[in-house]
Amino acid sequence: MKECCKSTCEIIKKYEPKPKNSDGSIKWFLYRWDDGKNGYRKLVRCRECGSIYLVQCYKLNKFSDNSDRLYEDWYAVDDETQADWLNRSYTGVQLEHKMKEIYRTYK
Repeated sequence: MKECCKSTCEIIKKYEPKPKNSDGSIKWFLYRWDDGKNGYRKLVRCRECGSIYLVQCYKLNKFSDNSDRLYEDWYAVDDETQADWLNRSYTGVQLEHKMKEIYRTYK
């Protein structure tokens, strides 16, 4: 990840934090311990170099000493199509095991 990406990214789209099945029921929350209030995903693009990232945000409620921290994991993706597919296909935990984040921030 280039340094420019850490400060010059624009949001391309925000994903629904509770993906739905075709019948409208909730498919899953991003994280099994997240009720959908804190977790989200977004697709961002660096304004300087054009790199694209799927960003996943979550809070580790009651499961760590850092429970008040809001984490953001950044995953490099090839394009919007790949990001959309990853978003549809993987829960938060599954995405963590499928891909290695290239950058992590927390607040």
